[in-house]
Amino acid sequence: MSVPTILIIDDNIEVRLSAAYFLEDQGFKVLEAASPDEAKQLLSVKAIAIILLDMNFSKDTTSGQEGLDFLAWLKERNNTPAVLCITGWGNINLAVRALQLGACDFIEKPWQNTALLTSIQQQLKLQTRQQNQLSYIASQQTQTSQPATEFVWQSASMRALQKKLEKVVVSDASILLCGESGVGKSHFVSWLHQHSQRAQGPLVSVNMGALAESLFESELFGHVKGAFTDAKQNRTGRFTKASGGTLFMDEVATLSLPLQAKLLRVLETGEYEALGSSQTIRSDIRLICATNAHLPTCIEQGTFRRDLFYRINTLMFELPPLRDRESDIVPLAKHLLAQHAKRYGITDKGLSMEVENALKAYPWPGNIRELSHVMERALLMSEGPQICLEDCQLRLAKQPAVATRVQTRLEDSSCTLADMEKSLIMQVLEEECGVISQAAQRLGLTKSSLYRRLDKYGLKDVS
Repeated sequence: MSVPTILIIDDNIEVRLSAAYFLEDQGFKVLEAASPDEAKQLLSVKAIAIILLDMNFSKDTTSGQEGLDFLAWLKERNNTPAVLCITGWGNINLAVRALQLGACDFIEKPWQNTALLTSIQQQLKLQTRQQNQLSYIASQQTQTSQPATEFVWQSASMRALQKKLEKVVVSDASILLCGESGVGKSHFVSWLHQHSQRAQGPLVSVNMGALAESLFESELFGHVKGAFTDAKQNRTGRFTKASGGTLFMDEVATLSLPLQAKLLRVLETGEYEALGSSQTIRSDIRLICATNAHLPTCIEQGTFRRDLFYRINTLMFELPPLRDRESDIVPLAKHLLAQHAKRYGITDKGLSMEVENALKAYPWPGNIRELSHVMERALLMSEGPQICLEDCQLRLAKQPAVATRVQTRLEDSSCTLADMEKSLIMQVLEEECGVISQAAQRLGLTKSSLYRRLDKYGLKDVS
């Protein structure tokens, strides 16, 4: 069994040494970083199990904003380590914000070694359990996987969009997909790739909003061994991984202007170099970008380059929000129900007429993504042969009430942080009928972060 690696992020060398000595004595591998930027580089080349994160660094010694910014960056990445926040300037508001961004625990300095070790061991046990569950689910899906049935759009707007895409799918022209979050841009990216001449090649996706500025070139273009501190081996960038296939850049409007300039150079010349290498590589990709921002407005405001906009929008398509295509809502809900039923290995169910009317009347601020969550929860909680309205729990009216209760708890000085967090988790789980994905979304957590808290508070049976 491999020894877990713990990364200590703290600008105080004495604190790092104290924690490192203790943890090494417990049999862990320990790495150290003096700043979040240094930690990001380590995370790009090292497998980290647990992060001990100081919340304040040299730029700001009391607010914890640097720690929160790092948590926000980490939240956008896949397979992230568990984070234990450690600070000498703790307060309830900072702790709540850190926990909402995915931290697993909040420990005040000076810490007790026994308590710190217990928290680390809890997170490692939970990681092992989750990995076993994911391995089992993946094996089941491999055994039973069948080609997915394509959904047939009913609305005139989506049928028109589908026809336009069918005309350009075989070309290598760059495509820009625009529209609100959750409208189905990722679905069309997959469809475009599967029906293109590059279908046998890879489809590589990258969330541009989750890329740290210091790691932009390494992530997209790769790096060679020794290119920077802790670059112990070569790394293949996304452009190279996507060679012969499709590269999908999501949230492209979130890139800073300097990063836009670097991207533009590659798109204009079709060439790039891995970080630390002088060898020029010729790009062989079909580029698809997506954004929920209005790029012409961004250009006017000076936050997006006009020349980059022209480079990525050879063909631009706008996806309408779900509320504007009512005829798609019920058929799409049934399609999503069937998909969830197949994934969970349970019997598919129909929708009552009351549910169909409610779905068509609902404004769907989260678009298709929200509809999918609603159908998943309804299928899991339904006890009858049909999905009824009570199973769906359309929740627009609930959220302000939850926010009010959260504020009440924040103002209650007699309530400890642990009591407040445990109570809030129990409340949201009860309102969401134990559906983890919905509860995590309400709490602003990832599912893995919520599972960690359930284990920490002994609430596993509640879910």
